[in-house]
Amino acid sequence: MKNVVLFAVALVASLFMAEAAMRVAGFAPRTPRVNPFFVPGSETTWSVPDPELGWINKEGVSRAIEGDHVDMTFWSFGRRATRPDATPPAGAQRKVMFIGGSNLQSYGVKDEESFPYLLGLRYPDMAFENFGSGGYSTVQAKLLAERALEKFYGADKPTLMLLAFDDAHILRNVSDQSWVYSISDAEGRYVAPPHYRLQDGNLTFHPFRTIGFWPLERQSAALTVLHNVWLQSVLYNSSQEAVPVTREVVSEIAALAKSKGIAFAAVILDDRGQTAKQVFEGQPFPWHDCSGLERSAPQEYMLKEGSHPNPKLHAHLAMCIGDWLDAEILPGLAPG
Repeated sequence: MKNVVLFAVALVASLFMAEAAMRVAGFAPRTPRVNPFFVPGSETTWSVPDPELGWINKEGVSRAIEGDHVDMTFWSFGRRATRPDATPPAGAQRKVMFIGGSNLQSYGVKDEESFPYLLGLRYPDMAFENFGSGGYSTVQAKLLAERALEKFYGADKPTLMLLAFDDAHILRNVSDQSWVYSISDAEGRYVAPPHYRLQDGNLTFHPFRTIGFWPLERQSAALTVLHNVWLQSVLYNSSQEAVPVTREVVSEIAALAKSKGIAFAAVILDDRGQTAKQVFEGQPFPWHDCSGLERSAPQEYMLKEGSHPNPKLHAHLAMCIGDWLDAEILPGLAPG
């Protein structure tokens, strides 16, 4: 019993010394960081929780917290408005389904300034549906596409599915720790969105999960550091898998479209790290790179916060994508 007591005293003393050392070194206990995009009941909250996807655009009007704080309109199934109302244009001969993240969602610009809306003006005989959502990975875009094809389109499938891609999606697709640390829920807890990992060369799916606080983590700097090390070095240290996983996920989306008789293509919107081409080189479907201005002239083409395209860049994207559609996609795309 004496030895047990001595061991317990030594353990407690060691813990106190470790905690003191962490505090002296500048570490602090976990402070919950509530995601400003997910604050419930706020006019700036554009999303609602979704058990499969993690979140999805909330139907209605939400106000952006970036740029000029414009109103953004969302329709059912998370679609961003691409025309004055949700009714498809009369006489539309082709239906185009866009999937992707926040640059496609057109966060921070007015409905009519977004490039999918501008494409609708350029092609009045085509019905564009924008399923882009802020913070989405290619994996989440794939899951939403599967849901939309079944429950939104039904038997009346789109003619063309377009994947709007940003190089930031690459790490999101494996839920790397750099992404996990940058996203939290309405209670300030880290989350791991649905993602894939490689196991014996095959994709393994990991569903959405909330990463809860460890006991006493919000009181202990040492426990916070230990939890961070566990997340960074063990559980979500996955960047080395990111490119091959992303290539496989994109291939699965292309196969999904093919199985439904839908043409598939991809367009790169943002490639600040200049890694996106690794995903698409050698792929058997058409793709096009409209990125570059976000790197060469960000002050001119990005919102003042620097995170999303401004109206000028959206106009460029609409022209770049439209010219590519005219040259390479639409000539081989039968109406209806």
